[in-house]
Amino acid sequence: MFKIIITYEILFIAFWNIMYHSNSGIENWFEEKILSAIFTVLSTMALGFVVVYIIYISAKLSGISAIINKIKDPRKDTNHQ
Repeated sequence: MFKIIITYEILFIAFWNIMYHSNSGIENWFEEKILSAIFTVLSTMALGFVVVYIIYISAKLSGISAIINKIKDPRKDTNHQ
């Protein structure tokens, strides 16, 4: 679960950096309405976390996560001598 959260946070930071640097209008919006910008950033993070958590819980309740956990990891050598 922590890997999902860390991955989400990295993607979120990259997304906002791309938006901030690609559009000059958003820079002015950040400077003029900093509280609105902070609220938008935090609410977007919360919404993304909720979506990821719903996917995780849905996979757990439907049994998909158990099926995925049974798949053998090809990186691990099971025939070591």
